[in-house]
Amino acid sequence: MSKVLRVGGLMLLVFIAIVMTAGFYFLYSPLPIEPRLSESIHRETINVGGRERSFLTYTPSNLPPASPLVIVLHGSLMDGNLMRRWTGYEFDRLADERKFVVLYPDGYKQNWNDCRKKATYPAKLENVDDVGFLQALIAHLKKEGGIDPKRVYIFGYSNGGSMAIRMALEHPDEVAAIAGVSVSLPVPEDSSCPSGRRASPMMVIDGTSDPINPFDGGTVSLFGFASRGRSQSAIQSLQVIAEGDGATSSPTIIRLDPARHDDPTWVEHMTWLQHGVVVAELNAVHGGGHVVPQPVFRFPRLLGQTSSAIDAPKAAADFYGVK
Repeated sequence: MSKVLRVGGLMLLVFIAIVMTAGFYFLYSPLPIEPRLSESIHRETINVGGRERSFLTYTPSNLPPASPLVIVLHGSLMDGNLMRRWTGYEFDRLADERKFVVLYPDGYKQNWNDCRKKATYPAKLENVDDVGFLQALIAHLKKEGGIDPKRVYIFGYSNGGSMAIRMALEHPDEVAAIAGVSVSLPVPEDSSCPSGRRASPMMVIDGTSDPINPFDGGTVSLFGFASRGRSQSAIQSLQVIAEGDGATSSPTIIRLDPARHDDPTWVEHMTWLQHGVVVAELNAVHGGGHVVPQPVFRFPRLLGQTSSAIDAPKAAADFYGVK
């Protein structure tokens, strides 16, 4: 009997070791080292509708008057500081090089009140005024930082990308352009946002192997749990935006190959034009996961492949025209 117990105990230990090893492999990602920047980042708060909301601000040295503002929105279960790290501090470095202000706001209980009518996270259930929060941040930076209100851009990942889409659909006159990663439009019956009308120019980066937001459309969920409702496909989403902005022709398509020789992914880069101006852009990352592609940080393997075929922060800044 004691021998059976010893064998059973050994098997249990082996099983625990395997689970821990697998968990480490799929979940662990070493955080990048914070780079040397021209200035320090600052945490601030602002009261919006009786709620104290927090955000990080990075303003580079020698910032010219009327510079652009880039607002970076994190995904679910994150905050602004983690988003800053998981984008490899690249927005800060770009801000130093191209002279713009970066904001990293914190969502309400780590979520945003986006267009997904059937979502069950706190910001949606409590109908938190995240639109008002972003508008207050823009007004604050216009007053205190001297940014150009006509050059306000939003970058968002996952739930943050969906929040960026909400701003593009509801307030295109306040947001010059947006970029969303691992996002798509909800199907009309699952959306609380308007459709079929002019929106801010939009760039989307979507992985074809995204385990959370399906590239070809369907139910958005956290690995089969906590449904966010159904989404349109990535291509349908950008087609809707392009048509609302007056584009009637088919997109132009080019291929972007990976920078690393061992990277199996590649990007199908599609652009929709209206009078020669890009109004919608889709970067379909073939083999890519639910990640923000960039060269500094590898997302947890559980979320899928981080591609080297596109650098999302840099691509977004180029799309905005922040050179």
